[in-house]
Amino acid sequence: MKRVDSQHWPAPKKLFRRWQKRKNKLLDNLPALLERCRATGRAELVHELRVALRRLRFYLRLGWPLLGREDVTRFLGWARRISRASGPIRDLDVALEWLQGRCHAEEVIERILEKRAKAWQRFAALLKVPGKALLDRLQKNKNTAKARNKLAKRYKKIESRIRSDVCGDATVFFKLNEEQQHRVRRLLRRWRYQREIGLQRRNAREDKLLSALIELQEATGARQNLILVEHALKCFRNLPYVNDLCRALAVEQALATDRIRAAFRALSPFCPKGA
Repeated sequence: MKRVDSQHWPAPKKLFRRWQKRKNKLLDNLPALLERCRATGRAELVHELRVALRRLRFYLRLGWPLLGREDVTRFLGWARRISRASGPIRDLDVALEWLQGRCHAEEVIERILEKRAKAWQRFAALLKVPGKALLDRLQKNKNTAKARNKLAKRYKKIESRIRSDVCGDATVFFKLNEEQQHRVRRLLRRWRYQREIGLQRRNAREDKLLSALIELQEATGARQNLILVEHALKCFRNLPYVNDLCRALAVEQALATDRIRAAFRALSPFCPKGA
């Protein structure tokens, strides 16, 4: 398949402005998002919080030379704890979403809701802002020509490494274990964030590489969600109608696998030669 020259190195000033604007917007919105999540516990807010923390972790890692290392390290540690603690809640929410409206799923849904309620009590206690002073300091960063050039250099280095790693894993993705596949999904998210911040918003919809990355990220995420549902159903093997649910799940998993293969093929023109 023909290779596409998809390297896109934004000018340091433009990259800096986009990085700073998006970082600071997420930091501004974080306290209110934490409060809404803690107050309601709604599945969509848990998911929104997880996405916001992923993006923040990416922006802070990318720009840490322009920020205080100690502040970045402190925030990243807090964010990882929240993300990990929210994992069991999100896993149950994914299973509940898949089960909604399916025949004979009422008892399974009821039991999963009971598990979620118990898990939520533990998680809600952690949803506290890491400190207004820390968030304020993270909004302030160096803004000199040297700092902007350093950010651009890191952008290029990280993007090239991620591109090489993802493309290298493409041909063996289905031979990887679950944890290794999760690593590929993390890299895909970071590559997507890299591409987004390198583009003007008005050009993002027409960018073929970004479209390929979004499709592959969503395809691998959809398959992972089905794996989470499979894990949840294993706890209910003694129920007579669970086999019907498992058969429906298997059909969707096969379709999800085909979707991932097609998405990797669509990404291949953007991969380095020999990857």
